[in-house]
Amino acid sequence: VHAAVNPIETLFVVDAMLGQDAINTAKAFNDALPLTGIVLTKLDGDARGGAALSVRQVTGKPIKFAGVGEKLTGFEVFHPDRMASRASSAWATCCRWWKRRASRSMSMTRARWPRS
Repeated sequence: VHAAVNPIETLFVVDAMLGQDAINTAKAFNDALPLTGIVLTKLDGDARGGAALSVRQVTGKPIKFAGVGEKLTGFEVFHPDRMASRASSAWATCCRWWKRRASRSMSMTRARWPRS
């Protein structure tokens, strides 16, 4: 079909929440078709973009669009800086949580042990 139609763009659409399956599928499609780009969907959910980096690395093709909602208005041009910001924001949140947890744990330990 691809040879008969001769499209200008051949985009691989992948769910950002797939993880390892996204990598395997992207590789298979990239080997079978001359892909020109990638579309990531479900970026409005819990996905942090690991699939984006992996699929980009495996195919060598740019991520052109992102799906961030269920309506047509949720289809936008992909901005790598926003993805990087989102990933670093998630990492910072995780680090702050662990730091608070460790601090709380230390204060509870001090409160339980009698002082000499």
